[in-house]
Amino acid sequence: MENQQLIFKTPPKVELENLDNLFLQLCTKTCNLSCKHCYIERNPYKNEEDFISIDKVKQNLSLIKGKNLKSIYLTGGEPLMHPDFNQILRMCLKISNTTVMSNGVMINDKKARFLRKIDDESQFETIYRISLDSTNELENDALRGRGSFRKAIAAIASLLKYEFNPIISVVNYQNKEKIQIFEEFQAFFSKKGFILDDINLKIIPYFKKSDEIEQLEMLDEINIQKLDCSNSRVVSQNGVYSCAMLVGDYRARLGSSLADCSRVNYLDCEKCLICVNANSKVQANDWM
Repeated sequence: MENQQLIFKTPPKVELENLDNLFLQLCTKTCNLSCKHCYIERNPYKNEEDFISIDKVKQNLSLIKGKNLKSIYLTGGEPLMHPDFNQILRMCLKISNTTVMSNGVMINDKKARFLRKIDDESQFETIYRISLDSTNELENDALRGRGSFRKAIAAIASLLKYEFNPIISVVNYQNKEKIQIFEEFQAFFSKKGFILDDINLKIIPYFKKSDEIEQLEMLDEINIQKLDCSNSRVVSQNGVYSCAMLVGDYRARLGSSLADCSRVNYLDCEKCLICVNANSKVQANDWM
């Protein structure tokens, strides 16, 4: 740990030049899955409810109304578990395109039909990102839990039925080449009538804490503009953070609301390596 402290003595600074993407963390530890590789630390045997209040959502959305946002992201935990999810989604769609980052467990035919109705009421688009880590059911369920594969596939099918264009979100747990992952998923979904384009697959690197010390030196050689925190902020129940993966980490907390949050953050958290090593935006959609 001594090496870690030396490296973080002068962490790189990232300034927010423009707010392009706003993440609303509707919940942090509230989820209906207990994924082995989740970056959120939670007790898999305990149900925890930590929903953001709808008043806090309204307050922060009012501050960005009229701004030229590229997208709002609803994330968690599992955002669809929020008791006011439908209302929050409608509020967001009055302002910008909105991406829902979900595991798909709660999306069936009836829910997808209702979500299409909400989307049709707005001039903006709803984008659904469904987590699926392998085209092999046993491999996926070993990471996400029994039955998660079939529920995700069913959710994707329901979204396609009601003319959404879903994105498959893959955590690269096995550290495969991106082209290999794309070809595997493209071949799998083509058999189901879903032709994947580049924009339909979001590959997220897996961060191993055991590797953090030897890789931290890379922090001095990065392109700041390719990091999510250069143009994104995350609003959660307990404040504004520089990154969705760092909600709850005091080092990444920038203020209590968008009105008084700092425009500067520092790459002094271990999970910053996920974006640094990827050399790209890990959270935001690739075309944003």
